[in-house]
Amino acid sequence: MTSDSPKSAFPDGTLFSDFVSELKPGQIALGLFEALPEVIFWIKDRSHRLIFVNQAYGELWGNPPEWFVGKTDAEITASELARVYIQDDESVAQTGKSMHNKMELVTRRAGGVEWRMTSKIPLYNKQTELIGTAGISRRLDQREGHPLPAPYRAMSKLVDYVHEHVSEPLPVDQLAKLAGMSVSTLERRFRSHLGTSPKRFILHSKIAAACDRLLSTPMTISEISESLGYNEHASFTRAFTLVMHMSPTAYRKYYKANGG
Repeated sequence: MTSDSPKSAFPDGTLFSDFVSELKPGQIALGLFEALPEVIFWIKDRSHRLIFVNQAYGELWGNPPEWFVGKTDAEITASELARVYIQDDESVAQTGKSMHNKMELVTRRAGGVEWRMTSKIPLYNKQTELIGTAGISRRLDQREGHPLPAPYRAMSKLVDYVHEHVSEPLPVDQLAKLAGMSVSTLERRFRSHLGTSPKRFILHSKIAAACDRLLSTPMTISEISESLGYNEHASFTRAFTLVMHMSPTAYRKYYKANGG
C-alpha cells in the first residue's frame, strides 16, 4: 500500500468513524427514509410513544406524520395488534438486542394486509442509558391480490401454486412432491429463499386471502373457513388469531368500522 492510498475502513473502522464524526446528526436516517415509499420508519421513546414517523408510515395508517407524535400503538391500531407491537418494543428495550427481519402480515388502517419485514433496535443516549427504540418495516414485493415475499422468484412455481390453490388444504408433503424434492429439502429452500417454513408460508397465504374476503365479500366466517380448505370453523379461527392476533369476527368488525 502506498502512502497516498485511501485509509481502509476495516478492521478498525477508522475511515468510517472519521467520516461520521464530521456529519451533522440526523442527515442520513431522516432524509433517506423519507425517500423510500415502501419503507415505514419510526422512533419511540421509552414509554413507547412515537417521537417521529416518516411519510410512508403516515400513509399506511391514513394520517399525516405529525398526527402520530406522542401517541402509542394502542391509540392507532386494534388493541390486539398494539399489544404485540409493544411486546416486541419492550423485548428490544429490556434485552438491548435488536430484532431483525421479522416476517409478518401487517394490517392497513382501512383493513387489508401487506407482507412486511420488520426490524427494531434499541436507542441510547450519550451516557449509554436506554431512551427508546427505532424500527423500520419494508413492504415485500407483491402482485395483484397476492402479497409475496421479495425473494419469491427463486421459488416462483411453488409460490404461484400455493396462491392458485389457496382454497385447498395444501399439505407440505404434497408441495414437496410437486417440487420433486424431500420435505426436508423443501424446508431448507423455503427458509433460505423466503425466511420462513413452507407450513407457515401456506398459513400466511391463507390468512391473507381470508382478510381480503372478510372485508370485500359478504361471506360468513364459516363460508370463508370452508373456502380456504378448513374442515372446522374453530381450526380456521385459531389459525387466523395466531397470525393476526385477533379473531376473524373482531378483524371484520374493527376494519369495517374504520373504513374497510
